[in-house]
Amino acid sequence: MSSTYDESSTNSGDQPRPPTKALLFTQNTTRNPISWNSALRQVNPNEVLHSVHLALHRALDPCTNGCADACSWAILNTPSDSAQPIGLKEVQTSATPSNGKIRTLVIPRPSELTYPQLGPKDTPEISVKLRFYGPHEQVDRKAHVDEALKYVEQATGFKEIDRFLVGFDGVRWAGGDEVCAKGQEEVDFLLKSGVWEYMSENPALKALGVSDFSPLHLKTLLDNIPKDGPARRPKMNQLNFERDLPEELVDLAKEGGMELQSHADNRVPYEGIEGLLKEFADRLPLPASFAELRAKGEPAIELLWVLKYTILLRDRGLVADKGFVLSLGFRD
Repeated sequence: MSSTYDESSTNSGDQPRPPTKALLFTQNTTRNPISWNSALRQVNPNEVLHSVHLALHRALDPCTNGCADACSWAILNTPSDSAQPIGLKEVQTSATPSNGKIRTLVIPRPSELTYPQLGPKDTPEISVKLRFYGPHEQVDRKAHVDEALKYVEQATGFKEIDRFLVGFDGVRWAGGDEVCAKGQEEVDFLLKSGVWEYMSENPALKALGVSDFSPLHLKTLLDNIPKDGPARRPKMNQLNFERDLPEELVDLAKEGGMELQSHADNRVPYEGIEGLLKEFADRLPLPASFAELRAKGEPAIELLWVLKYTILLRDRGLVADKGFVLSLGFRD
């Protein structure tokens, strides 16, 4: 199995074939300036869109790192029958023709991904949350788990994950209705597809968790994990609401030895990402279908998954690094 890069930019005059997918790295967002919406006179509430917007500016604005530098992107050519994700730093630039390959636009250029700066006495812990977007029928979610772990390693250098959480765009319980069957098909998919068992068998994932599961979702998951089987029980459930926790959820957590944690992560609308790519379309090798579909008022991209990683120095109570990785496909 092999993989190659075609690296070029709008000021090099050498354009590769257009990509079929894209991979966006925000890198460390802890020092990002606050995004102020002057029209609404409020802080922009979507941290992911704000972080992606800044990352695109850093990678694509002319003369950001000197006027002789090219825009920072690359295209990764991967055989369409490749079963494993390719390490971004394991391949060399090549002009090999990309016919019959999946072509992934990577922003920024992989050689410019930098690891967090950690001291010799630091004791970092890394948490990762992977949220799946879109339908599951035409994609391999186990492969997406492998991709996500590989790209976390590319962005941070961490091969082992202390806490790995999984979530779905269709599962966002915000309290109120303790029954909450909405998104139940996603929980069923997690079990029937073997994705939960697949993650459980990975020794690099020290603890597994879920995000925004209602009591019904959690009960479904716990009831279908045999105590003597290979699948592990979730150790945490992250929730995003300000109400008191319902008694049923607290009881389930106690019974399963699970932590209930809070989070303030945003939903990532494909329209927002699509709009950001349009803003920088003159500096990116986007496929012709991108502009054509937008002109028809149809979606031009589909989000596959969004990943958030956080590196915490627990002994000092400091967040050393936090970032996002987004995977998306271009629609035909």
